[in-house]
Amino acid sequence: MTRRRELAVFVGTVVLLACGPLISPLVHLDISIFSEVLVTTLAVLSVNLLLGYTGLPAFGNAAYFGLGAYGAALSVKYLNVDFVTAVLAGATAAVAGALILGPFLLRRRGIYFGLLSIAFGQVFYFIAYRYTDVTGGEDGMNFPRPPFGLGHVAIRETQFYYIVLAVFVVAMIAFRAVVRSPFGRTLIAIRQNEARVRYLGLDTDRFIFVALLISALMAGVSGAFFGLLINFAYPLELDWHQSGNFVLMMILGGAGTIWGSLIGALIYVIGKDIISTITPLWQIFLGALFVACVLGFPRGIVGTLGALRRRPQTDPEDAASNEAFDVNAPIEVGRGV
Repeated sequence: MTRRRELAVFVGTVVLLACGPLISPLVHLDISIFSEVLVTTLAVLSVNLLLGYTGLPAFGNAAYFGLGAYGAALSVKYLNVDFVTAVLAGATAAVAGALILGPFLLRRRGIYFGLLSIAFGQVFYFIAYRYTDVTGGEDGMNFPRPPFGLGHVAIRETQFYYIVLAVFVVAMIAFRAVVRSPFGRTLIAIRQNEARVRYLGLDTDRFIFVALLISALMAGVSGAFFGLLINFAYPLELDWHQSGNFVLMMILGGAGTIWGSLIGALIYVIGKDIISTITPLWQIFLGALFVACVLGFPRGIVGTLGALRRRPQTDPEDAASNEAFDVNAPIEVGRGV
């Protein structure tokens, strides 16, 4: 895809999302569902950076998501902060968690990295579950949505949606800049052949550690917004099942693609909302939907459609653009860290 087409797709998507409050009544969905789609996309992007681009099984990213939610909730309940400060508190809590866990996770690769991240995530889960006086324990904790800034402006659902949309746009631009940079190309090289990257004189642990911090930051912001969306924080936000949902959404949309996270989150969140109103066995039908999508789109929806589009490749400019993003193309390894 040329840069012009890519820009057109981005602008068109943002314009379509900006019409969310007008579209939601037409499809009989509350605007909060659209907000949840965008918030969840940020969490899926955090998994995509580690698993889709770096090749690390990010099976514990719910830990950073939950830390973001609890960071926002605790700051609002006990410190009475405003909306922006609550989001920053959630993001800070998630990054702090990554700084603590990072040195331990960097010692492992492959499935051991995934299992260790799950184990650390469960530690945070049991802390939230057991410290009832602070976190509310199993019952979770309610908290009001704080006002925006010093003007004490109340944030309604439509205003909340546009705030999340603005953050989503910034996150997508930043995510694209990261994965298309020499740093991002190096992450792809690590996924393909880490030993070769080390032979080139690069410290792969440093690249992975920075990727982990970026991933935690995105998951923390997502968790903070999710807590502020539902005005509630609970231990299951830290549980490994939540991490599994993020991974499934990433695979459904397309691992290693920029827009796959949005497609996967869109199908999961809206599918869950619609199917759960029809039957209490919604998880079975949603799982069947996932299986059908994976069988029909083995590289994810975006990845498979992109591969089909590139097959009759004749435009030299398109060819250069596709090669720049093709995981099998030669990697430009940078020293950006």
